[in-house]
This record gives sequence, C-alpha cells and structure tokens, in this order.
Amino acid sequence: MNHWDSDINDDEIRIISSDSNSPKEEKGYRKRKRIAVWIFTAASLLIIAATTIVFFSIADDEEEETDIAAVQKQPVIPAVNAIESTPADEPAVKGVPFTVRTDTTVNGTGLTILTPFNATPVLEIGNSAINDTTAVLMVQAADIRGDNGKIVGSCVVKGELVSKGEAKAGFCSIINGEVTVGVADATPRFEQALTADGYFFRQYPLVVGGQIVENKPKGKSIRRALAEINGRICVVISNERVTFHDFSQALADAGASNAIYLVGGKAYGQYTEAEGERIRMGNTWDTKVKNINYLVWR
Repeated sequence: MNHWDSDINDDEIRIISSDSNSPKEEKGYRKRKRIAVWIFTAASLLIIAATTIVFFSIADDEEEETDIAAVQKQPVIPAVNAIESTPADEPAVKGVPFTVRTDTTVNGTGLTILTPFNATPVLEIGNSAINDTTAVLMVQAADIRGDNGKIVGSCVVKGELVSKGEAKAGFCSIINGEVTVGVADATPRFEQALTADGYFFRQYPLVVGGQIVENKPKGKSIRRALAEINGRICVVISNERVTFHDFSQALADAGASNAIYLVGGKAYGQYTEAEGERIRMGNTWDTKVKNINYLVWR
C-alpha cells in the first residue's frame, strides 16, 4: 500500500509543493500569478468587446445595404382602386374618336371601364349603329317593357317624346353634346331635352353624390352603369354576376360621383379601341326587340 493512503481520505484534496520553496517565496509567486491572470483576463475581455462592436457594426451596415437593394428591386404595385391614365393627349390619336378600356378590381369586384374620347353621344332607337364604323361605343340604355315593348320611363330622342313616365328616379340627359347623370323625380333637363333637340331617358339610380342608392331587385347579374368618374362619363361593367348593392358599392369605391344603371346581363354592346379593333359584347339575338335603344358615341 502507498504511504499516501494512510493520511488522506476520498473527500480530501492534497496540495503538493516543492520543499525547496520557502513560504515567503511561495507567497510572492502566488501573488505574481494572480496579477498575471487578472491582466490576461482583462485583455481578453477588451478584445472580445472590440470584436463584438466591430461585428455588429458590420452586420448593421450589411443589413442596411441589403434592405436598400431590396427596395430598389421591388416592383411598383399600383393601388387597387387606381384608374389608369388614358392616352387622350397622344398625337397619334388626338382628335380621333376611340374608346379606352381599363380593367380594375375594387374591393374584390372586377370592373371594366369603357371611356370614350373625342366622341359625341346620342340616344338612338333601332340597330343602325351596330354596323356603323364611326360608332366607337354603344350600349343599351333604357329598359323595355315585356308586355307591350314600350320604353320604361320618360324618353326623348332628338327632341321628340318617345315615352313618358317616372318609374325610375335615375336619369341621363344629353343636351348640346353634354351628358348629365343624376337622380331626381322631376328635373328641368327633361324639358330642356325637348326644346333643344336633346336626349333623355330614365334608369335605376346607383350612386348620387358619391353615396350608393339601394334598389329593390336583389338578384345577381352582369351589371352595367353609366357613371361619372374623375369628371368623365364612362360605361362600367362588372366582370361577374353581382347584386345591385355590391355593384353600387364598387362604383362608389372606384370614385363614381354619380351613376345610373344600364341594361345589363347579355345585352348587346360594342366599342372600338384606338388601334381600330372593334370589340363586341353580349348577344345579338336581342337586337330585334321593339324599341331597343342605345347610347352611341361617334
């Protein structure tokens, strides 16, 4: 057995020192050792701190540069409710009648906006405009009764009274080539249309003063409207079947100040783009209906 086994237990620690070192020398050695350890520790902490500051500084710079690069490469996304600018002032089409089509989505409702330029509107009865190459936009206007084929509500065509009635509060008047869309049970524009060889018809009101108007029909259908948006008169068509309420709300959200309904569903219509391409809408089977009438821009 080793002689150490007789004077130390398992839970004790033996410290072995050189017999040649005196207590005084050993004490000085330990003091110098502690100072060296403190100096080393302090130096290490300073190096770690400096490295950390440099690292985060570089990391911040790199992150900022990455963010700037990402912004520069990010595509510009137009606002959901924005209406495209039109090429009305382009020399190639200036003075030539044409229609601009704008497709947009307003709060989940897809809309097609047809805006005529350099064209004069009229209200016509019959189908003569269907094959007229000078017509750049035509859409059905007033409703027709199913029992007798007469136009619903008051209607004036080139100063002539075609029908009379106030079944619907919305109206459109065309006097001296100027279109007015409004809502009124009685309006002086009806008399003006009669005396100034103008045009007048009535339809459901949809928007007045930027506020929606509720209507009794609750079903869904492809809707069309004659609206004033950003000071321009245009035709707006829903891309899917919607209620009157949802269509009116979409028109108001798109910026319509006033709007009335037009014959929707599969009603016939057409428009001609600036390049001369004619686009037809709806079915032509309804063109044989008595007193069928159109808003036509030439």
